[in-house]
Amino acid sequence: MDVSEVLGEQDALRAEAEGVYREFRLDKLLADVGTPTIVGSAALGLMVRRDLDLDVVCERLDDAAVAAVAAVGARLATHPLVRLVTFRNDCGAWNREPDAYPDGLYLGVECVSSGAAWNLDVWFLDEPERQPSTAHLTTLRPRLTDESRAAIIEIKRTWADRPEYGTTVKSFDVYRAVLDDGVRDSARFETWVGQRKKPQP
Repeated sequence: MDVSEVLGEQDALRAEAEGVYREFRLDKLLADVGTPTIVGSAALGLMVRRDLDLDVVCERLDDAAVAAVAAVGARLATHPLVRLVTFRNDCGAWNREPDAYPDGLYLGVECVSSGAAWNLDVWFLDEPERQPSTAHLTTLRPRLTDESRAAIIEIKRTWADRPEYGTTVKSFDVYRAVLDDGVRDSARFETWVGQRKKPQP
């Protein structure tokens, strides 16, 4: 594994992500609802796909917030480079995992920038301290080195197209394996997953 090459490719993707953020004027658009922050792999320097994650901190998730988020979605939907906008309400009874995640409103966007397809995942929250993606900025980012970042990226690349990735095996599993248990390649990660994902008797 050539660390500098792997990180160079990641940095190029990150630069593309910043271009998407500017092209769609997401800072101004999302500021109508709350305070936006880039999170996820783009913020951690661990990108392997053209996916951009954002958390938007709102004062409250009330009816006015729902209307404001829907309005943002409508504005994005009319952009000529946007193919699809999805809205989801995960507040109150709709939040299926309230112990793991805070209430939130979600916009998923499929768009094109510089000829490449992108996915945007935007969460609107009023309890950012309970949102894992926000917490990772302070709990994970300081622990990352160039070597561990390259290992995570290589493992994510290998697993990105596997059907279980994103469902039973998630990016946070890769982070734990590399940062907590010293895993450095896909073969060892597969062993790590097998040891931890065994069904309970």
